[in-house]
Amino acid sequence: MIDAISHHLSSIFGLCKKTKAPGTVASFVSLLFSFLIYYFFDKTVYIAILVILFIVGFWAINKIHKENGLGDYQWVGIDEMAGMWLANLFLLEFDFTLFQVITFSTISFVIFRVIDIFKFIPPLAFINKSEKQTALMVMLDDIVGGIYTYFAMMIVLGLLGFYSWNFFYFTLLILLPAMIANMTPVLLKMKYWNTPINENLFGKNKTWRGFLSAIVIGTLSYVLLVNLGTMSRFDLDIATGPVEIVVIGFFFSFGAIGGDLVKSFFKRKQGIDPGESFPPWDQIDYVLGAIVLTYFIYHYTFSQVILMLVLGGTISALSHRIGYVFKMNNTKQ
Repeated sequence: MIDAISHHLSSIFGLCKKTKAPGTVASFVSLLFSFLIYYFFDKTVYIAILVILFIVGFWAINKIHKENGLGDYQWVGIDEMAGMWLANLFLLEFDFTLFQVITFSTISFVIFRVIDIFKFIPPLAFINKSEKQTALMVMLDDIVGGIYTYFAMMIVLGLLGFYSWNFFYFTLLILLPAMIANMTPVLLKMKYWNTPINENLFGKNKTWRGFLSAIVIGTLSYVLLVNLGTMSRFDLDIATGPVEIVVIGFFFSFGAIGGDLVKSFFKRKQGIDPGESFPPWDQIDYVLGAIVLTYFIYHYTFSQVILMLVLGGTISALSHRIGYVFKMNNTKQ
């Protein structure tokens, strides 16, 4: 009975088994229902269904794997449905007209299908080639696709004037201290404090030198940005005296390096060797850590989170590849 339910749910009640383009069909079904939910219900219902899709999708695919073995089966479409639903979250950001909703949803659908089919984005290429196609990996493939589609729609809406370019500029600027903290361990070469924090938990590459230098340099960078006036346009709910500024800078930096340590911990748990690629977490660990520790200060919107993840992850991947070319680190990521 449970196996039958998982098959019905994962194949969108058998619909994906009756077509040669199951991913496109599942995405279109998601497009249609996401539009209806957006138009006739509120944001809470839309987000609640997204969470349900993630949970049910993971459960159903995991059940199928237990029965048939690991793999991203072609007739499984609930992952595409979840990814498309996530991509259309941009609809909740503005009060669009009916014509705009139909137009932008269609553009979003086309972008999502192109990303999902060709998988030209590095994290998707890695996930797709992974031998361990677990339920998490199958769902993650389309979640990442949905996030990049959302980002692409932000660019489209920015060009059309819905988002101001200051929004993009300041979102990138606020991420800068975390970026600096994340890059410091690679750039700052010292012979002191190169002792691993805990080799069993985090691996031999996570040293006290990298941890402490990231916090100090990242914190100083935030203080410098504030003193230069570049951060003054952000409205904060707390006082911003000298002590508070240092504390906020510490949260950015500690969040960034802490996110990296948490990622390393899970890599060790999964038996992944130090330095071995672990997309997309290698690229966004520091972004997630910084967001978590500073959310209560800046109250990021969902669009800001998406923008920080995509820009932060892309910049991290590029910087690691450049570092690899110049032999500053051992992996391309």
